[in-house]
Amino acid sequence: MILGNLTAAPAPLKKVHGPIGRAPFMTSSTLLKVFAALAVLSATAYFWLWYEMGEAPHGMLLQVSAGSLLIALVASLVNPDTRPRLMLRFLAALFALFTLISFAADVSRPRSDGEGAISLLQHLQNLAPAFLSALEHTVSHQISPILWDPVLTTFLSLPATMIFLLIAVGCGFMGRPRRRVRIFANDY
Repeated sequence: MILGNLTAAPAPLKKVHGPIGRAPFMTSSTLLKVFAALAVLSATAYFWLWYEMGEAPHGMLLQVSAGSLLIALVASLVNPDTRPRLMLRFLAALFALFTLISFAADVSRPRSDGEGAISLLQHLQNLAPAFLSALEHTVSHQISPILWDPVLTTFLSLPATMIFLLIAVGCGFMGRPRRRVRIFANDY
């Protein structure tokens, strides 16, 4: 009788997640959903107020939306289960294509007086000057003028090839497939 109890399989243990047996309330996927919803709601409220009043409301709603979107993005990238791998792989391929195009533009243009690679700011000034001026106006008036002049202009003054390559490598690294861990227990 005692020998029979020793060879029987043990009873499975109950999974206890929280203090009273419930699943934890705040997980990274919950935070992702909350902050993504907050970003969408505040951006929607901003544009609805803009539409109703006819002029742009205070930039606080846009700042809340941008902050919430950033937190949701970080929450989605931190947890491997909520990471959007397919989208990140697509973005990696897209930015790799942008890298090749900007590299070809740098290599194929005639050099004069020691010019180096074309910066992203120069590309934007040549290809989309209205977008660049709207971006400058929005960032300096809605968020902060300090964010535009030393921060974004320094970043945009880097060579476009390097910026696109860094974004492509970052997206490719975050979008890589998960490695499966196989654990084998040998009872010999």
